[in-house]
Amino acid sequence: MRRIVALAAFALSFVFVAQGQDNTKAMEMTGVVCNAGNVVTTDGKATCDETKGGKSSDMVFIDDQGKATKIANPKKLKGMSGKKLKMKGKMKGDMMMVDSYQPYTGG
Repeated sequence: MRRIVALAAFALSFVFVAQGQDNTKAMEMTGVVCNAGNVVTTDGKATCDETKGGKSSDMVFIDDQGKATKIANPKKLKGMSGKKLKMKGKMKGDMMMVDSYQPYTGG
């Protein structure tokens, strides 16, 4: 009987650990995708200046309030620099993992 109780407690501990590991939350954001080399910060707000010709392999997402968030999977957004998008993804630490995106049409 003690073995069954111990085994059940051990199994339950794995359930709690597994639940605690995925604290990412799905979110939807609207803003501009920008090459990290083209980000300009003025008065604490980030903007994208495509004339800078940034060649960084890193991409950031600049929301409508001017907050820049680094993209965890930049290859997914190849060719989208400077475009306004509606993106779905999850935060992974301080970076955004993009699941999907579509052009922002104002709706």
